[in-house]
Amino acid sequence: MQSETRQRKKSWKQRLVLKNSLAKEMLSEFLGTFIMIVLGCGSVAQAVLSRGHFGGIVTIIIGFPMAVGMAIYVTGGVSGGHVNPAVSFAMCLFGRMKWVKFPFYVGAQLLGAFVGSAVLFGIYYDAFMSFAGGKLLIVGENATAHIFATYPAPYLSLANAFAEQSWEQLLVDSRGGPFCWSCHWRPHLRCFH
Repeated sequence: MQSETRQRKKSWKQRLVLKNSLAKEMLSEFLGTFIMIVLGCGSVAQAVLSRGHFGGIVTIIIGFPMAVGMAIYVTGGVSGGHVNPAVSFAMCLFGRMKWVKFPFYVGAQLLGAFVGSAVLFGIYYDAFMSFAGGKLLIVGENATAHIFATYPAPYLSLANAFAEQSWEQLLVDSRGGPFCWSCHWRPHLRCFH
């Protein structure tokens, strides 16, 4: 009798365990991107929707990097903590990840970002509706679209916008670079790629 219940419990636990490494990595990237969007964009939403009363630029400056760090910490041991298609592309480009995995990583990251945005919108729904009288605006004083995305300034040309985003990806999102520079120069920092 006890052996049957042990077998039943064991088989139930075994059914929940993901055995496919690609499935584990996809779930990891999904959760990492979800965490980054909910916490990072949540810090922006808190500052914008409260009109600076319950947060401001300091909240965003501290909150978003903490969100990125938390996402990398959660996913780093399983999938490498890319949480960004540009980082996944760089890893493939420099031979740190197989190209076959790239579309799966990007799909999981996009799905995680959309679900994270939907959850964040649901959490702040009342604030969104009262912020601009129930209107969701892209530009203007009561714009809320910049909570979820970045938009170029009107004076910025397409070439300069591309250069700016390229620099940002290189300096901010590289975290250790495609060659994992942090591992070579500082051995106490580990790369999970």
